[in-house]
Amino acid sequence: MNPQSCLCPVMVTLVLLFSSSVQAGKLNRQEVESLISGNTLEGSNLNHQEKMTWYFKKSGKIKKLDEHGNSGKGKWRIDDRGFLCVKFKRGGERCRVIVAKEYGGYKVIGTAHPEEGKLIWQINRVLPGNVNDL
Repeated sequence: MNPQSCLCPVMVTLVLLFSSSVQAGKLNRQEVESLISGNTLEGSNLNHQEKMTWYFKKSGKIKKLDEHGNSGKGKWRIDDRGFLCVKFKRGGERCRVIVAKEYGGYKVIGTAHPEEGKLIWQINRVLPGNVNDL
């Protein structure tokens, strides 16, 4: 028996376990809405390496504030796949997958395939309401 052929089932099992655990952590439409609608999220924008605060109004508007005092406004929605779609005044709409982290918090990933996507935002805390008056 070829030793490499013995590894194939193990590799397939590991890939399936990884994929299913990521998919198991992916939030569905109702979970995303419950998480963000009317809430303040605190975390990091990993593209710009800065702390961020986002407020998601129930009306579908979003306001953000970074650690340097820069702010932005836009719109948010949740598509049929459960992806969070955000469009700020500058730029086009971007839809992201939200995945619950194993030990708390959430990852916001920029792709339809969480196991392959780029981590965009890290959500560390979710607070009810507009706690920072954004």
